[in-house]
Amino acid sequence: MAKNYMSEVAKMLGVKLGEEFEVTGWNGKFMFDKSGLRIKYLGCIEEEAEKTLYQLLNGTEQIVRRPWRPKHGADYWFVNVFCVGLYTVEDSYCNGSMADIDRILMGNCFPTREAAEAAAPDIVKFYEDVRKMVEE
Repeated sequence: MAKNYMSEVAKMLGVKLGEEFEVTGWNGKFMFDKSGLRIKYLGCIEEEAEKTLYQLLNGTEQIVRRPWRPKHGADYWFVNVFCVGLYTVEDSYCNGSMADIDRILMGNCFPTREAAEAAAPDIVKFYEDVRKMVEE
């Protein structure tokens, strides 16, 4: 039996088997499994998966990764911005609170402390830009 290369194809395109993503130019959610590219939700017909895979491989379309989100009951890390240039990296527990929802919507949830620390400059800049916009 021939070797299955789908995990290598997914890795080459920057995703993992089972990870949901979107594709530029297409409606719907996609994912790779051992059988190939799958359309996760309706919006595209299944037969279009082969064409979409070809477009991903030849570079005419791109994968758009969904931001990481904590599952209900899981721990996560976030950047707590206090004022210009002053922030901390903290952990939290996802219980569906408004704070959790706000952080998820703002892209301020990370699976590890290191990921939150790496994203801190961008998160701080985002909040500073919003603060400037509000003050105008």
